[in-house]
Amino acid sequence: MGIEIVLAKAHEKQRNHPEVQRELTDIQTFFDENEFDFKQNTVNFVLLRGLYSHVDRIITVIGVFINKTDKLIHTLNAKMAFQVPANPEATLSNVKLDLPEHFLGELKPGEGFVLHIKVMTKGLPADKEIYQTTELSSELRQIEVTYPVNKE
Repeated sequence: MGIEIVLAKAHEKQRNHPEVQRELTDIQTFFDENEFDFKQNTVNFVLLRGLYSHVDRIITVIGVFINKTDKLIHTLNAKMAFQVPANPEATLSNVKLDLPEHFLGELKPGEGFVLHIKVMTKGLPADKEIYQTTELSSELRQIEVTYPVNKE
């Protein structure tokens, strides 16, 4: 079964924006055309690309969080680390994500939501603006999710 790409609840009002529609379509096509070996009962992050602004010394990492559990997810908290393996002297700051229910909404099993994460950097070249998925690495740490409470 494939992954359905959705927007987080906080971004639903942007659904009809042409750039958002294009990005969702492109990412859905990427997931439809590629196979991933996700472990069951996990939350995964697939890093897609990074857009670097040398003036701001910030790389905007674009990725998708995937729910491979068998439950709805209402909140997601995690620490993330990023690297540019070909440039070990470059440093990218760690990021702490706190995505509450009013932001995330409900992430169903088999769904993934797109997130743009701004990461402070040091030591990246001024002339490189786009980093492909193969040029970046990421690691999720201390992942915490909450599920809805059954009211039976």
